[in-house]
Amino acid sequence: MKAKQPSKQSEREGEAPRALPVEGATPAPIIDSHIHLFPNRLFDAVWKWFDDHAWPIQYKIYADEVVEQLSQHGIDRFLVLNYAHKAGISASLNEWTHQFCRKYPQAVPLGTIHPDDENRDTLLERCFTDYGFYGLKFHTHVASIRPDDERMFPIYEKLIEHDKILVLHAGNGPSLHGYKETTKQVSGAEFVATVLERYPELKLIIPHLGAEEFTDFFQLMEQYPNLWMDTTMVVGGFFPHPIMWDQIERFADRILYGSDFPNIPYDLMTEVRAIQDSPLSDAAKANLLYGNAQRLLQLPTHG
Repeated sequence: MKAKQPSKQSEREGEAPRALPVEGATPAPIIDSHIHLFPNRLFDAVWKWFDDHAWPIQYKIYADEVVEQLSQHGIDRFLVLNYAHKAGISASLNEWTHQFCRKYPQAVPLGTIHPDDENRDTLLERCFTDYGFYGLKFHTHVASIRPDDERMFPIYEKLIEHDKILVLHAGNGPSLHGYKETTKQVSGAEFVATVLERYPELKLIIPHLGAEEFTDFFQLMEQYPNLWMDTTMVVGGFFPHPIMWDQIERFADRILYGSDFPNIPYDLMTEVRAIQDSPLSDAAKANLLYGNAQRLLQLPTHG
């Protein structure tokens, strides 16, 4: 999946564009199911990686300013995602997420884990019991671990035990250089199908509509009612592929809006506008932008 060049850049490197004016923010409730927040040092490392291997990030802003931008753009709630790229850092990342989200009631925290972490089960219990996290995020490209690797099984079992969700980047796109393995070696619908066959009760969100295997992941949604997907970076036109609006409408009760903010090369509201201007029914638009996430995560209703 080769990206188009972004049409608009920040005026200065590292500086976020101004937020939309008040009248530009939508009055309808929105939950963004895909926001990346890290400690400043890790944000700097992530941005360096993107500069070298991916796209120019329009919003190089740290976590507190991310929250400010989301609020100014009319985002009511948002899922906080980060990921451990190696063993040994999950505990500190989860502690940071816990402390950060205590400042912001609109933040919906998810934890991270690496299957090779020492005291893995203790870390997971802390996430779910002590911190009250809603689930976990795992990125197969970054960790270079397939979703059907047996080291992942105890993690899935803990998620099921605690009735938590897993946001699992396991589609093989975008296929970027800079990872230890090619994305097709560590991700794909075939590997996810193996996981779901073994753990059909696992509540699983596949980001990016399963890019680049869109059809295969929609077929999996037919088979597994606990499989969800999000729209992150897929419906705004940045990647040159057809948008399967008919399939999104068909599964509109299990698809979530997500932005990938702040690590995006275009305006924050690009994909919100794409959904609002799409051929989807009004009910489907409302589900994607708010209703599905509210129901899946059992969040308080808007207002």
